[in-house]
Amino acid sequence: MKRTLALLLLVAGCATPLADAAGPTYTCHDRPIPVDVMSTGRPATQLGPDGRAALKGQEVRPVKDLDKWRIVEESGERVAIIKEFDEPEKRGRATVTHDFLVVERFGPPAADGRPSWHLRSSGGCNLQRDLGDLGVAEVALDPAKPATGNSLHLLVTEQACAGGQSADGRIRVVGLEETDRDVRLVIGVERAPGDMHTCLGNPATPYTVELSRPLGDRVPRNAALHPMREIVKP
Repeated sequence: MKRTLALLLLVAGCATPLADAAGPTYTCHDRPIPVDVMSTGRPATQLGPDGRAALKGQEVRPVKDLDKWRIVEESGERVAIIKEFDEPEKRGRATVTHDFLVVERFGPPAADGRPSWHLRSSGGCNLQRDLGDLGVAEVALDPAKPATGNSLHLLVTEQACAGGQSADGRIRVVGLEETDRDVRLVIGVERAPGDMHTCLGNPATPYTVELSRPLGDRVPRNAALHPMREIVKP
């Protein structure tokens, strides 16, 4: 069952702002990432002794293109680096824009009395806006319902474990900004009730957003991602 969101616009062409003055926070694998790290962060070729030792840690695969990676964090306990792909890559059912590697010291003490370096996490991700208590979602155009009138028909797929249930009634529009060229949406999902849920994969839930005017030739974009991504049919 679809849900329709009616948004009251104060001025034609304007809507709920997408960020406050401080700017939104983005995450990768649930870890905060400075949104400008790819442009201002130090390249991984400048890692110090801790960073170089971490990349030789247990379970860590060799990183050959260090010049393309940027340092997110480097300390005596944790090293994190990130790389942006030239083009989004398909990883299983997901399309990702970045590769992220985290190495930490943990486990029994080594010869120097400190825990050894071990892989903590590695894999593709998107820079996803932190929505607080709301979970993230994949958003696509509903191929069965082209945009009509002021209605934009979407399919929203909850990414958190929810026992394979629909997100009907739990979808929330966090931000909507309409311009002459595009429609920028930030959509989240309230967590499913209960403490424990199996990760069966969740169905796409139909959801309709009411715009201030017809979509026309404007491009719908998922502004919960950085960089923003065009919302297309699945």
